[in-house]
Amino acid sequence: MRGFGGLEAAACLIGYGIVVAALAPRVLAHRRHLDRVPTLGVTVWLAGFLGVLVAWVGAVLLVAADVLLSSDVRHVVDRCVASFCAAALGAHGTVGQWLAVGSAVVLVAGTLGTGFGLSRALLRFRARTHRHADAARLLGRYDDALGAVILDVPERVVYAIAGRPPTIVLSRSALRALDENQLAVVLAHERAHLTGRHHLVRGLSSALARVMPRIPLFTAGHRELARLVEMCADDAAIRNRDARHLVSALLALTAPVSIPGSALAAAAGGGVIRRAERLMSRPSRGALRWTRVLLMAGSVALLAGPVVVGSVLCGVLPF
Repeated sequence: MRGFGGLEAAACLIGYGIVVAALAPRVLAHRRHLDRVPTLGVTVWLAGFLGVLVAWVGAVLLVAADVLLSSDVRHVVDRCVASFCAAALGAHGTVGQWLAVGSAVVLVAGTLGTGFGLSRALLRFRARTHRHADAARLLGRYDDALGAVILDVPERVVYAIAGRPPTIVLSRSALRALDENQLAVVLAHERAHLTGRHHLVRGLSSALARVMPRIPLFTAGHRELARLVEMCADDAAIRNRDARHLVSALLALTAPVSIPGSALAAAAGGGVIRRAERLMSRPSRGALRWTRVLLMAGSVALLAGPVVVGSVLCGVLPF
């Protein structure tokens, strides 16, 4: 098969990324399979993120390579650049000069703004978590036996903040509301957040959703990943414990309270009921095995998709 030109392949990769970004959230909206194996659910969403970004970056690289390697294209580009520079210097009048300068400013500002916005969102998320961890350690009392900072506040809250060092925050009212078994499993849940580095997943998805709010993959993915990492921590917490202890602890802690946006909480909002139902109705081994195969295949397809599409279009693979 004769490969497409670089520009045509780049256009196809951009189209591929747009299609995946629009359709993947609809396919992944069927939560039943993702909830069965939440770690693979997180993997599928992240594979979707990475696949779309790779497709779009690959398209840019193909265009750049086509321009650099093709003498005809270079000649056209040189003429375009010369004409643009002439227009920017006023060779085609004041209106042409303003249009040239304005378009250049918009292009550069858009590219730099996207990169800067993503970096800024990630840095702000990181700084916010560190401030919350510092404030909790300053206002509370560290309990060596529990490995957590205890706050004297009326709300029943338990959450983890990935600062330096990472901090688990436990209110005294929550401590009174939980028995020994419930407390142990809730603390295990929060430690699972920290050891699993779930704050990195939350931070990345939050930054992408903030910078590209009109792309359904990133906005829906941010919401779903926040839900799935809680289920990942649930599974880790009950690995050697009775799931009923975690369910009763979640219900005891559930309350309409405010926690830091960067925190990873054991119980927060209406998702607690769904998590409790999931913990008490575990699927069969056969269903779990089939779900793992399905989600792994989906992750591989999302990751390999842009590579395969680009290779086929460029004539690298003989399909």
